[in-house]
Amino acid sequence: MTRIELPRVVSRAEWLEARKALLTREKELTRARDQLNADRRRLPMVEVTEPYEFSGPHGKLRLLDLFEGRQQLMVYHFMWLFEDDGKPKDRGCPNCSGFADQISKGHLRHLHDVDTTFALISRAPWEKIAPFKARMGWPVPWYSSEGSRFNHDYHVTLDESVAPVEYNYRTPAEHEQAGSAYLHGKQPFDLHGLSCFLRDGERVYHTYSTYGRGTESTGGSYYFLDLTALGRQEDWEEPKGRSTGRGAKAGDEGIRYPDEQEDLSDSSGARPASAASGADDCCSRLRR
Repeated sequence: MTRIELPRVVSRAEWLEARKALLTREKELTRARDQLNADRRRLPMVEVTEPYEFSGPHGKLRLLDLFEGRQQLMVYHFMWLFEDDGKPKDRGCPNCSGFADQISKGHLRHLHDVDTTFALISRAPWEKIAPFKARMGWPVPWYSSEGSRFNHDYHVTLDESVAPVEYNYRTPAEHEQAGSAYLHGKQPFDLHGLSCFLRDGERVYHTYSTYGRGTESTGGSYYFLDLTALGRQEDWEEPKGRSTGRGAKAGDEGIRYPDEQEDLSDSSGARPASAASGADDCCSRLRR
């Protein structure tokens, strides 16, 4: 096993001094985030007049129906996998699946408490979505936008024959200038995003959309890992040498679906460590 670079070992007093210095910067970020969130709430909104139609377990639906009577709607634009000939596969994107798995249970209760509905939308047909949703065991609502312009208008299905190509508020030329590689591939293809809508009676308004790493702002395991010494364990992170090789950035082939990962149904907690000298714990592996 390749040894990773661990943080320096110092006295408690030296650690406390460094921690307080970082705390000052963390507080600055917190205040800046509060201001950013306030400015986000001050954004104007655009009325949605396009008669989008969606499919779900109860038939055809309007965008207004997806609110389920609540005042706000958050939509995660869930990427689906398609064959080269454009036919939908039987499964969605593994990265999007990881995101949905984190938000599909406890988050929903807290969002509903503040009159907000969360839903997934993909352009795959409902007949493909339904069995995959059942396989994942997610209670989060999921709808098909197949046959409508919804994905194109919110710039998560890129097909210049339907709408001008734009992602994360940049054109292909602007992405090329910025050095990002979002827009390569045979069209049409999907990317992910998150959009927010507000209802005023029967009228629906679009208030916000974010794409790329902007969707990380909803939290999840990334923000937990950002607090740890090893971080997300991806190669791009600083300081170098902390990556264990277990972290995988978006799009990596090694990313598994939630039902292919560790079974948490019997997570009964820790047990006393074995006193055997050859115990193969994580710390002993690091020392080798």
